[in-house]
Amino acid sequence: MPFNRKRITPVETIFYFPQPLSICGTFYWQQNMTTSHPLLQAIAQTNLCQSCLLTADFIIIAALDESKLPDLELITLAEISDYLSSAPQPQVAENDEMIIKIKKLLSTIIAPFLQHDGGDIEFVSYGDNRVYVHFLGKCQGCPYASRTLKEHVEKKLRHYLPHIQEVILT
Repeated sequence: MPFNRKRITPVETIFYFPQPLSICGTFYWQQNMTTSHPLLQAIAQTNLCQSCLLTADFIIIAALDESKLPDLELITLAEISDYLSSAPQPQVAENDEMIIKIKKLLSTIIAPFLQHDGGDIEFVSYGDNRVYVHFLGKCQGCPYASRTLKEHVEKKLRHYLPHIQEVILT
């Protein structure tokens, strides 16, 4: 099964899945944490990984350092193949580590879309299932800012984090 891979930083890679995994929500793991998701458990056991963010559409892996990323990428691909071949039951992510999940989704999925047109986005806060953000660059004062907020930013965040009720521009 081919995966689309993109390096985000010298220590981070995102793999897009050709077909969505049977999970709901977003799973997150970082060093010194436990996780209930078997794919993240397998990747964590490699001792090469600093953190992982898993959605139905993609996984972002961060290596402990730049030299470990190629090995971590290969192991991750093998673990994904093993996970898919075991036909796992659908899993629902818990609402833990919400701010980390939100920031990672903003920086890797939403910000590149805005940066393409000279804008950007900044996380402000999270509370009561509402995300507060601030637009930067050309997005500030743009006549389409509220439309972009609702149709792109809020839609994407709610897709990966279903319990988010609203995204509010500050």
